Amino acid sequence: MKHIITLLASVGLAFSLKAQSTTDFNIRYETFIKGDIKIIGNNILNRKEKRNSPNDPYNDRSPKAKLNDEFDMQYIDIDADPNTFSSSSANFSYEGTGGKVAYAGLYWSATYPYAKGTLRGNKNIPVDTNRGDASSVLLKIPETNTYTPIAGELIYDGRTDDELKNSAPYVYYANITNLLAPATKIEGDYTVANVKAALGQIEGGSAAGWALVIVYENPDSNVKKIITYDGFSAITNEASKTFTFSGFKTPEAGDFKTRIMGVTLEGDFNMAGDNVAVGVPASGKTSSLESKWRPNQNFFSSAITNNDEVVKTRTPNSENTLGFDIFRMDIKNDSQYLIPNNTHSLDLSYTRSRDRYYLFLTALEIENNPKEITHLHRSTRISKLKVTDTQQGYYVVVGVFLNFNNVNKRVEEMKKWGYDAQVYYNKDQVLNYIYIARYNTYDEAMKKVEEVRENTEIPDPWILDVANYEK
Repeated sequence: MKHIITLLASVGLAFSLKAQSTTDFNIRYETFIKGDIKIIGNNILNRKEKRNSPNDPYNDRSPKAKLNDEFDMQYIDIDADPNTFSSSSANFSYEGTGGKVAYAGLYWSATYPYAKGTLRGNKNIPVDTNRGDASSVLLKIPETNTYTPIAGELIYDGRTDDELKNSAPYVYYANITNLLAPATKIEGDYTVANVKAALGQIEGGSAAGWALVIVYENPDSNVKKIITYDGFSAITNEASKTFTFSGFKTPEAGDFKTRIMGVTLEGDFNMAGDNVAVGVPASGKTSSLESKWRPNQNFFSSAITNNDEVVKTRTPNSENTLGFDIFRMDIKNDSQYLIPNNTHSLDLSYTRSRDRYYLFLTALEIENNPKEITHLHRSTRISKLKVTDTQQGYYVVVGVFLNFNNVNKRVEEMKKWGYDAQVYYNKDQVLNYIYIARYNTYDEAMKKVEEVRENTEIPDPWILDVANYEK
């Protein structure tokens, strides 16, 4: 409602940022491929009323439609499974022939300051102050039709942020390529269960959902550049964010497709002021994005859309998802008016004139000149941390977990691959960093990262740059 969490997809990165509530954005996945990228997903909280359960679609998009802080928000739970307390589903289908899955990443996110709240007079009051571990969910894929536990990597948790602690948004990510790449059945329904969120009424309203990014081969496709970034930033009227996407070159002549995808948490249907715009240095032109369901001054409007249509292949398939957005949008580019042939960069800007929203995933898909496929340097995530309770240096991290059972599991996994993993507990973040080595130089750490990628099934080892300081 009064906050937005954005899961988006775009390319190459430069930004201006004033907000302090942030986790650096880094490349999560990048490739040249004859294929496509899609994001599917669904909200997992909905209103509960006398005549409607949370499992019933909410379709009110009238000017008087209520926001999520005006409703008793409760879990959607569609699966009739006693072992789950929340669940929703979305269908995936190929565009064109389809083929092997090259990459799959699952995100889940919610506002979660505590388990349950209520509104007494004009004040939001906690009813249940417990806050359970949100770092794992259950996933059911078409291949098996049974749930698989998924442990996530924490991208951001607002509970320790003074500015955001009242809504306490969190974001988790898991690379699930190893689940989908060998599967023989990819098309069908995907169900995510046990996403945790605040129930009832909280400050700013409660919202929650999940999104699955799938990149797949398609022999009918032209060569495309695909890249995804993730991180976390609070976007306000004083802190916009602009990404400069590069590393591609559009075809020399003729039409080509450019597409942006994304997911947002807490984008309200009738709270205007958020805008997404594309700027292209090669043409000198800028265009605000809009569609039938996404006005250019209320882009994040609580809907799950593909261009001008609401995606109906979901359960439930609400038209108003009460603070959760997924969009997939082609950039209009008649006669290459906006994005010319031989273009090698574009800017994507996120702005907000009322309240704030939270951006954490951004990506782009663009057709590339097949003669201009450059060698990809595989990007490595780097995060900086200033602390006094551990040694300065570059740590090669293979996992970050809140739950200690997940910590022990990852340590044992690393032993099987011949690595003696250590654990650094950061008391301020209440997180356990699992690392296999510490080095004095970045280059040494990078060599170890490449070794881990080569010798293990850990998909995303990264570097933690620890600098000591005196308080």
